[in-house]
Amino acid sequence: MPYHKESIDEVHMVLFPVMEDILRKTGLSPRDVHILIVNCSGLCPSPSLASIVINRQGSISFKLREDVKSYNLSGMGCSASMLAIDMAHNLLRVHHSNRDGNAVILSTELLTSGWYPGNEQAKLVLNCVFRMGAAAILLSNRDQLNNFNVAKYRLIRSIRTQRAFTYTGYRSAWRDEDSNGFTGVTLNR
Repeated sequence: MPYHKESIDEVHMVLFPVMEDILRKTGLSPRDVHILIVNCSGLCPSPSLASIVINRQGSISFKLREDVKSYNLSGMGCSASMLAIDMAHNLLRVHHSNRDGNAVILSTELLTSGWYPGNEQAKLVLNCVFRMGAAAILLSNRDQLNNFNVAKYRLIRSIRTQRAFTYTGYRSAWRDEDSNGFTGVTLNR
């Protein structure tokens, strides 16, 4: 990837502040996070985005627990945030049924890895529509966090519908090269 270093710098710029912010606002210690899910549609580096957050070095280290369950979702577009919420909900039910778990979801979109420098109009739309940014979500099944004085919302149910089995759903966002060899994403829906 021609912009790998810049993409990783962008990861640090957007993910670290939202992780710091959610820990500060909720009063949780990084050791209180049992599940970490990071999603980004356009960037899938190695090591993963979740690993980059877990292994943050420098003046501020998150020092997450050694047994944190971490997941990295990529290539799913805007729906990945909802999928991450559903995933965190199910993981809390399975791994923390004794009501002691916290899951943090970091949802981001990064531009450097998906920037299209060509001139094919269908691929230029992505440059115009999307911007860099991130959000953090805390899901918890702890009683002390789930009362309505602390929690903003209560997740009652999550339902997912898979649309990739249809050709139009499968090809709704497609990354490929144009006639000049520039990689870009075409939005078809």
